[in-house]
Amino acid sequence: MSDQVRKVFKLPHDKGIELLLSVPAGLEDVAVSRLPPELLQVAARISYRPTSGYLTTVFHVMDSREKEQAITLAISNLMRRPPLCIFAAYVSMGRIEVPRDIFEDPKDLLDYINNGFRRQQDSEMDHQEGSAIPTVDGSDCAPDMGLHWQDALSVLQCTPSPLAERLGSIDSTPIRFRASFDRGGFQHKGVRSQDLAAGLGGVVGGLFPSWKVDLTNFDIEVMGRWTLETSNNITTIKNPNPNVGRQDDPESCSSMDEQKSTRLGVEMQVGMTLPLALSTCPYRFRPNDGRTSLRIEIAFTLLALASPQPGNIVMDLCSGVGTIPIVGAIHYPTSVFVGLEILPHNADSAAENARGMLNRVLQEEESNSVALMQPDLLVGDARAVCWRSNSVDLIVSDLPWGQRESSHLYNCKLYPRLIREVIRLLRVGGRAVLVTGERKLLLRQLDAPFSKPYLRVLQKREITIGFKVMVFEVVRV
Repeated sequence: MSDQVRKVFKLPHDKGIELLLSVPAGLEDVAVSRLPPELLQVAARISYRPTSGYLTTVFHVMDSREKEQAITLAISNLMRRPPLCIFAAYVSMGRIEVPRDIFEDPKDLLDYINNGFRRQQDSEMDHQEGSAIPTVDGSDCAPDMGLHWQDALSVLQCTPSPLAERLGSIDSTPIRFRASFDRGGFQHKGVRSQDLAAGLGGVVGGLFPSWKVDLTNFDIEVMGRWTLETSNNITTIKNPNPNVGRQDDPESCSSMDEQKSTRLGVEMQVGMTLPLALSTCPYRFRPNDGRTSLRIEIAFTLLALASPQPGNIVMDLCSGVGTIPIVGAIHYPTSVFVGLEILPHNADSAAENARGMLNRVLQEEESNSVALMQPDLLVGDARAVCWRSNSVDLIVSDLPWGQRESSHLYNCKLYPRLIREVIRLLRVGGRAVLVTGERKLLLRQLDAPFSKPYLRVLQKREITIGFKVMVFEVVRV
């Protein structure tokens, strides 16, 4: 880089930094507890809306060089070793308030999207008045929607990565980008996520003409999402570290989420991807996928919810390709993990996955002192487990559900026998964390005379694993 001209970037001091961390929806509170300590120490505030699938992490840079270095280091470490509870991370560039009348009319919303997320009359007025803004290349383009594009680029450039080098060099190859859109729980007839992403991509292409669209091998992803937030549905952790924040006015650390959540309205939040080292993380390596296998990030967060204790025997009655017991054995080495699978070819795939992840971790971990364990993977039937009664401390299972796995009629026969085995296997005080899309069917089994005296429901929560499903946590009484 010595013979190349570099642009100079600094972390934004006046507005601060807001990161959006994509986590398993419905498990946001669990994901917060698994964030790196160094990130929690420098964060001014962390907030989330339950079931949104996003954590909003706010940093105040202020004018302290030491504080700026600490924030840069925390973000850099997040990029190099992202925790398993995170799917992706974005640097928030702000929000755009969408008029309610436009949002509720699919035709008007499509016109609004195709016009660069503006009303037609606003676009014509801007064109007549010549109010287009210059791009980074010096040409004119469509307005930037009031978002802080350069602030997001400053954060990306201040972190060590190949992308930062390219952003800082004038003579680098063109940046490849794509746009995506997360509608969350909002549905529109006639308005697809692809339409929203295409409109957002058009804005990006207008602002950065030298960038090239690439939907697969992209360097930067610009993500938009709808937010409908009020002051009553935001959970906020104020100052995770009491030493962080402005001492003169602690309440001035309020995040952009809270500042805008006091009024009801539909907003579009836009973020620019933070390049995380996901593909090179040994803990995310799985040679074989099943048709309905859980993502490793979801399995990790479910295990964090279950919280295995040292010495516990933890069993997955429907382990498939072994995701839950493999992740559990590596991250909770003081517990014993057992995976039970009825299909021999799935059990073989699980054994290969266990060997593959263990070997990858051993190759890439610098310290040999890391304690790693392999799970016990068995071929067996969850309806009749060859295991002593009252011998299991914790059961964590993603039960069969959905047409890709089995039929509802089949599950009506399976679930009663499976719950009887849960009752038999668990010690008194033992717990089971069960995931299913057949929520009504499972609830009927838990309320049935054969199980109600022995199992008590501790909590139910809806999570998203591609579909909305229910997690039941029960305790043996």
